[in-house]
Parts: sequence; C-alpha cells; structure tokens
Amino acid sequence: MAQCPNCGRKLHLYNWKPDCPDCGVNMVYFKSNERLLAETEAAEIAHAKSQPSIDRAKSSFLGSPIAISRSVLSALPLAALFLPLFKNAQGSVNAIGVYKLVGGLDFGKALSDPFTLGVVLLLASAVMILVCMGCTVMSLGKHGRLRNLILDLVLLACAVGAAVCLGLGGCSVGVGLFVYIGLILALTVYNQVLGAKGLPVLNKTVCLIGGLPSDEYFSMVEQGVSDLEIRKKMVAALERMQNEVREKAAEAEQKALEERAHRK
Repeated sequence: MAQCPNCGRKLHLYNWKPDCPDCGVNMVYFKSNERLLAETEAAEIAHAKSQPSIDRAKSSFLGSPIAISRSVLSALPLAALFLPLFKNAQGSVNAIGVYKLVGGLDFGKALSDPFTLGVVLLLASAVMILVCMGCTVMSLGKHGRLRNLILDLVLLACAVGAAVCLGLGGCSVGVGLFVYIGLILALTVYNQVLGAKGLPVLNKTVCLIGGLPSDEYFSMVEQGVSDLEIRKKMVAALERMQNEVREKAAEAEQKALEERAHRK
C-alpha cells in the first residue's frame, strides 16, 4: 500500500488525487529537485566508475606505439596461416587448402585419426587468435596478465599439437606452421614482458560528479565528509564553471565585435 512521502498517511485506491488528504502536499512533485539531483549524481558516479575501464581498454589496444606493436604482433600469426603449413599426398596445404579439406573430414574420428585431430587443433588455434585479440582490451585489468598467459599457452598448445598430429598423420610440416608457432611463442613472451613492465594509461578522461573531479569526490566520500559539505563544494564548483562559461562567451563576443569593427 502506498504512503504519502511527507506525512506517511496510507493511501487507498480512491485517493487518486496528487494531493495528500491529510497534509495537502503534492506527492508527485514532493522533493522533486532532491530526487532529480540524486538521480543525476548516481548516473555521474556510475559513469565515473566505468570510464577507467574504457580508458584502459583504449590504451591496451591502440593507446601507445608499444600497444600498437602488440596488436600487430597478435594478428601476424593469421598471416602465417597462408604460408605452406604442411604437405600431404595432394601437395602443400595452407589456410585455403585446410578450408577445402574441412568438408571431407569426419570429425567424429578426430581422437582416432591424427590427421583429423591435427586439422581440428589448427582450426582451434586460429579461433584462439581471435579470442586473444579480443581479450587484449582487458589486458590492463586486474587479472590481465594471468588471462593473457593462459590464453597464449592454450593457443601455443593447439598450434604445437596440430604440428605433432599432422606429422603423425603422415604429413610433412611446412615452413608456414613453424613460422606460425614461432610468432605465437613471440607473442606469449611479449605479452608477459608488457604485463611485467605495464602499459601507461594515456588520455585519462576526467569525469565530473556535480562539478567536482571524480577523484576528489570519491576521496571525500572515503574520508567520511558529510553530504552537506560535499553539496557545498559542488555548488561552488558549478558556479566556477558557469563563470568560466560566461567569461569565454564574453571574450568571444568582444572578439567578434572587434572583427566587425576592423572590417568596417
């Protein structure tokens, strides 16, 4: 059952008017400014908490020359797949040849047929490359280094397993597969080196909460500063921002007037 937000009177279905029958307050607009302020502040807090993750994602993928080199190295193994990977009775086979072979393989016999298992592991490694590239954006997170290590080791295991199984299946391993494994190994080492040294988070986005920088706001909350004191600082910050906007507008208007006078 609903209650009046001001006096607490219980409301019934026949109390359809917006005014409380007892205290007469308009229940629709009661403390509407406070509610709007609280909702706005909650939205700004949520944005301020999520923005660092976005900044880390940008920096880990394309934020610096080191990050860009890592992104390029992550994609290079895919290029190696178009080199001769192995040679069978029909000749040298690369990624295009593997694609043509897939339709004629019985994947139900993968565990008993080394050649089929090798093709399956090769396809799995190609998928893992895409997974690793997608997870690169999370590499600056709390568990980024461990996540990269696990994914890279799984990728490396699939690639090495594919080479071994194809060899056991009567194929001769080609230069492309060796280059493929080498690039994956280099990527694994490079990811761990970057994880140990750390990548800088560039172009951090400054988030405002009620006109205050988010770092300052969260610091005051952790220190136990009262809501009233925080609101006072917010009002002062917003007034400064409004004054700056007015000053810039006045400067732009003055400049425009001077340009008009100069033209005349």
